[in-house]
Amino acid sequence: MFDRILEDCRLRYKPFLKVVEKEREPLSFAEAIKKATGKPVISEVKFSSPGGRVREFEAPEKIALEMEKGGACGISVLTEEKYFNGSLDYLRDVKEAVSVPVLRKDFIFDSGQVDEAYYYGADSLLLISSFFSSEKLELLIKKSRSFGIEPLVEIHSFDDIERAHNAGAEIYVINNRDKDTLEINLERSREFGRVIKGAKISASGISTIDELNYVLKYCDAVLIGTSIMKSRDVKNTVEVFVNA
Repeated sequence: MFDRILEDCRLRYKPFLKVVEKEREPLSFAEAIKKATGKPVISEVKFSSPGGRVREFEAPEKIALEMEKGGACGISVLTEEKYFNGSLDYLRDVKEAVSVPVLRKDFIFDSGQVDEAYYYGADSLLLISSFFSSEKLELLIKKSRSFGIEPLVEIHSFDDIERAHNAGAEIYVINNRDKDTLEINLERSREFGRVIKGAKISASGISTIDELNYVLKYCDAVLIGTSIMKSRDVKNTVEVFVNA
C-alpha cells in the first residue's frame, strides 16, 4: 500500500522551484518531548486516510489549537493531497496558530520537499526509512539539518532500523501498522523499541489509555491521529491521553 502511494506521489510531484534560505530556527521535537508536562502526545491533523474519511473538513489551525490547549507537545499535519486530503497550506496555517513544534507528514522522496517543508513552516518532517538506501536517507537527513530541522525517521522493520541508524537518524517513529497489509500490531513498539538507540515515538493504532501506557513502556512519546480527529471534543480527548 505505502509503496503504491509513494509511486503515485512521484508521478504527481511538481518540483519546488523557490530558492529557500534559512531564515528561522525550527523548534525541537526532542526538547518538546522531554519537557512535556504530562504524557508526551503528538496529535495529528488529518481528514482522510487510504481507508476513508476521518473527519469532515474544518479549519486545521482551529483543530490544532484545541490539540495544543489539550496538552499536545507537538502537532503532526498531513500534507499529502490525494489519499489524506492534506495540504501544505494546512501546514502553514497550523504553524502560524500554535507554539508547539509542527511536523510535516507526507510521502517525502525528493530534496525539494525538504525545501517545501521549511518554507511552509515545518519544524520537522517524516522520512520513511524503507523508501531509501542508507546513502539517500543520509542525504535527506543532512539536507533537513541544513535548515535546523531534525527529521523523524519512520521504521517498519529491523532492516529499516539498521538503515536509519547507518544514515544518522536520531529520532525514530515506530509505525505499528504493517505498510503492506495495514494491520496493527502494538508489539512492534516493544520489539523495535528495545533495540533502537535514539528517541522513539510510537505511532498508529493507539486509541485507548491502556494502549498508550503500554507503548510508553518502550517509547518516549506517542503520535495519535485518528482517535483524536474522530472525537467530537478534540481538546478533551487530548487531555485524557496527556493526563493518563
